Amino acid sequence: MNESVLEKNQYDGQFIICDHCDLVVEVPRITNQYKASCPRCNSRLVRYRKKTNKQALVFAICALFMFIFSCLFYFIDIRILGNVTSIDIFMIPDTLLLDNYSSLSLVFISFVIFFPILCLLILIILCSGISLPKRITILLLVSLTRLQNWCMAEIFLAGTLVSFVKLASYGDIGLQHSFIPYCLFIIMQTQALSLFSPRQIWQTVAPTIQAETPFSSGKTGLSQNLRLCKCCHAILPMNKQICTRCYTKGYVREQQSLQWTMALVLTSLILYLPANGYPIMTTIFMGDISNSTIIDGVLYMWQDQDYPVALVIFFASVVIPISKIIALCWLGYFAKYAKQQDIKSCLKMNRLYKIVEFIGRWSMIDIFVVSIISTLVRNGELISVYPDIGAIFFATVVVMTMYASHKYDPRLIWDRLTHEEKGKGV
Repeated sequence: MNESVLEKNQYDGQFIICDHCDLVVEVPRITNQYKASCPRCNSRLVRYRKKTNKQALVFAICALFMFIFSCLFYFIDIRILGNVTSIDIFMIPDTLLLDNYSSLSLVFISFVIFFPILCLLILIILCSGISLPKRITILLLVSLTRLQNWCMAEIFLAGTLVSFVKLASYGDIGLQHSFIPYCLFIIMQTQALSLFSPRQIWQTVAPTIQAETPFSSGKTGLSQNLRLCKCCHAILPMNKQICTRCYTKGYVREQQSLQWTMALVLTSLILYLPANGYPIMTTIFMGDISNSTIIDGVLYMWQDQDYPVALVIFFASVVIPISKIIALCWLGYFAKYAKQQDIKSCLKMNRLYKIVEFIGRWSMIDIFVVSIISTLVRNGELISVYPDIGAIFFATVVVMTMYASHKYDPRLIWDRLTHEEKGKGV
């Protein structure tokens, strides 16, 4: 790399390419607390807080200890006609596996246990100051970036709270010793991940600017033959497919982004029909078998006057999946076929994409409710609850829509602005 160009860029300020609209922005190197946002799409570019990674390390260690402590005792219990059933966190995937729902068991283990703990361990290693080989540091950073969006421990906790309403109709609910530590684990894990600044670690691996040609702020990276590495946010030459900092493969725009997104959305729409048509839960009460779909659960809670919980389930399991499918279709249409595009319409689409990214995971709450109830309510022939085939379809829909939003490249929203608006920069 041309050292004089690199020194000049670092002296003038920290250059960042917005990963939502591709605008090159120069952020001053200041030492006080600040948050920099893109002047064109208002997306957050960078946040700086002194010793933020040390704070993240403390929260991550505390979160890990809270999780270990929560595994030593039972989580919750239920008393049905004098019989008490207690469960811990690991009994839920075990029960799903015994019921021949290995896919649901894998979803629970991955999203609720394995990914959150693995992210905490990686964060602890990266923030502890341990001297690691460059390749190991890169591997850990890349793994954390890819796994972080699939951590759903907080959604499982929300599902636990929602399931209390349904469980109250079967018996008396009790909180065991691990419930409070698990709540603390969620709080500390969330705080650790929000405080962690991967940009600071990446800077120790290699500089952000990996392009030799000069460039300026206020213009798009595409117009200056630059591309952004979606993994480590390095600034690279347009024709450089392999990032020189994190060694991941990338392109100026995600290849076949719209095709992948639409294919996954179409698959989700097809699977959403059996997800609502087939029962997600089967109840056996004194020999009588009754099946309930997602809508049946909502109607049951509404008729039982549990309006807030009914609305939560309805929005998480019905409104959000349908809205996300419609929103992704609209985003794809806007990026490909919309004739009149201006900055205001692009801003609206950008906000829509951020909402889709945020709400996607919360549809999994119904799967966790089914998992908890079917694990707790097992009282032989008197009353037992089992998951059903609809839960598998619905979990697949959630994963598909999440992956579809990840495959969508939001920079496509801004690529078809008129030349006049592109020239304005903001």
